[in-house]
Amino acid sequence: MTLFSRLLYSGIAGSLLLASLLLMAVAISRTFIGFRTGEGALDTMLDGIGLVIIAVAVADVGKFLFEEEVVADRELRRPAEARGSLTKFMTIIIVALSLESLVLITKAARDKPADILFPSLLMLVAVAALVGLGLFQKLSQHATAAIPDDVGDDEDKSESGKPTKGKPRRPSRRTAEA
Repeated sequence: MTLFSRLLYSGIAGSLLLASLLLMAVAISRTFIGFRTGEGALDTMLDGIGLVIIAVAVADVGKFLFEEEVVADRELRRPAEARGSLTKFMTIIIVALSLESLVLITKAARDKPADILFPSLLMLVAVAALVGLGLFQKLSQHATAAIPDDVGDDEDKSESGKPTKGKPRRPSRRTAEA
C-alpha cells in the first residue's frame, strides 16, 4: 500500500473517530440539559441513547478502516480474509440498525403508537441483513474450503520455499490428517 493510501485512510478513520466523539459529546450535553431543565427527560434520554448508538457505529467503522487498510497493510487475496472483513463490517451495521430500531420503537410506542411502522420496518431490515449475512457465510464457506490456504502465498516465498524478507509466513490452519 502506498504512503498516500495509508495517509488517506488514516485521515478518514481519524475524521470518523472525531465525528464519533462529537456525537457522544452532543448526546451527553443534550441529556444533561434535558434532565436539568426537566423538560421531556425520557425523550431526551432516548435521543441521547440513539446518538450514542450512532456514535459507536461510526467509531467502529473508523476503527475497522484503520485496522484493515492501515495497520494490516494487506490485500484480501484469500476468500477467508475477504469473508472475515465483510462479516466484521456487516456486524457493525447490523448491531447499529438493531439498537437504533429498538430505541425508535420505544419512542414511538410511548409517544404515538400509530408511528411504530417505520421503526418496525427498520428492525425488519436489520433481521434481513442478519439473515443475508448468515446466507453469505454459508455459501462462501464452500468457496473457502475449496481453495487451499496457501494459494496466494506463491508471491511471498522465494525459490527455496522460505518466506521472503519482511513477509512472515503464516502457519497453515490445516491439520495433519488433511
